[in-house]
Amino acid sequence: MAHYLDEGRGEVLNVCRSYFRAAQALQAALFRSWIAPPVESLDAPVPEAVAVVEAGVPNLLNQLRELQMLAAPRVISAAADLYEAIRAAADAQFELHLRSPGNGGRVCDLDSEAFAHHSGRVDSALEEFSRAVGRQTVSMGGPDRDKMTRVARVIPPDVPWMRFLLEGEPLRRVPDWVAAGVDDAREALQRDIVDFTDPGLARLHQDLVDALGRLADEFGGTFPPEDSDTLSYTEVPPEWKRTDPTRYYETLQALSQAREDVLGAYKKLMNAMSSQSPEPDPQAPAGQSIQITAGDNSP
Repeated sequence: MAHYLDEGRGEVLNVCRSYFRAAQALQAALFRSWIAPPVESLDAPVPEAVAVVEAGVPNLLNQLRELQMLAAPRVISAAADLYEAIRAAADAQFELHLRSPGNGGRVCDLDSEAFAHHSGRVDSALEEFSRAVGRQTVSMGGPDRDKMTRVARVIPPDVPWMRFLLEGEPLRRVPDWVAAGVDDAREALQRDIVDFTDPGLARLHQDLVDALGRLADEFGGTFPPEDSDTLSYTEVPPEWKRTDPTRYYETLQALSQAREDVLGAYKKLMNAMSSQSPEPDPQAPAGQSIQITAGDNSP
């Protein structure tokens, strides 16, 4: 912990953030490589997605070496595990490309178990690195106040997608800007790898992140309308009401529950933040109780 108590603490956090973002970028590149077709032949250049991964792994190793000079042991261990997870996924992908040149499918279809294993391992390693950095970050004169400000800026009560959820209308249709807003908010909260030092706030914050993730997953189970070329919204297919009513109503209910979970988690976190003594963000004034009343998804 002494690493975080000297005047180099800011530098350590910057290095950790840079490493985390580089790992996230490689995670995205790995996914693109998994869904790419194998190399056309052993003599052909590797697909662009594979080349990005192959170039990114050595760069991540260089960042790991820099982090190892500055960070605390627990953070170093988590960072090394994250690097190994990404490197192993990259190696597995490359081997599959060489094993099946000219295959017209996707790399992930060549070995679905490897795809699931390595993707899950990278996900878990990213989460553990984030937690390790948060645990090693100690109070230095109001980190929770700074965290509150960042959270309130990411999801102010009047942000359009939140207002849409508050309307409580049945989620038969999900505008693309609402789905994008939920995704962006969750990603922004996850990118902020400095945790609340107060255990209660930390738990409520994680509850909100988890709820946003579940809502995003439910949105992912809706579909673009078949009779439209626009991608302005997705919907629960209306034909299900006739062909599979059980699925139709269960999907609406799941969407409703996920929405209510987000609103409930947001209310609890904002009220807990507003009750704290540090000066709050202007968008969440002290003593203000956030009241949220959501509708249901009854058809």
